[in-house]
Amino acid sequence: MSTVRMPAPFLARLLFRGIILWVLARLSVLALAAVAREAGISGADQATAPGGILSFWAVVITAALVLVDLKRRKELMLLHNLGVITPHPVLVGIVPALTIEIVMSVLR
Repeated sequence: MSTVRMPAPFLARLLFRGIILWVLARLSVLALAAVAREAGISGADQATAPGGILSFWAVVITAALVLVDLKRRKELMLLHNLGVITPHPVLVGIVPALTIEIVMSVLR
């Protein structure tokens, strides 16, 4: 069984877009946490505390945004024609989010 590789220029663009989508995801998670804290929802203080909950949701939302972006640009069709299955580009797209969230949690 042969392995199929994604083209290098596509990987670079996917990693760059992953950074941009992580920023959008992180801002949306922080905004939702701030709204929940101001609304007095129970447990909002634990959710906004530095830790894994915000990081987890930032990565999950980034993965969803990467998938939506790939479908919007019709790049999944191209990748499927090249023999690449859907989880591979999504995993490549969330590598920046995982890396940044891990570095942020270590530096705190």
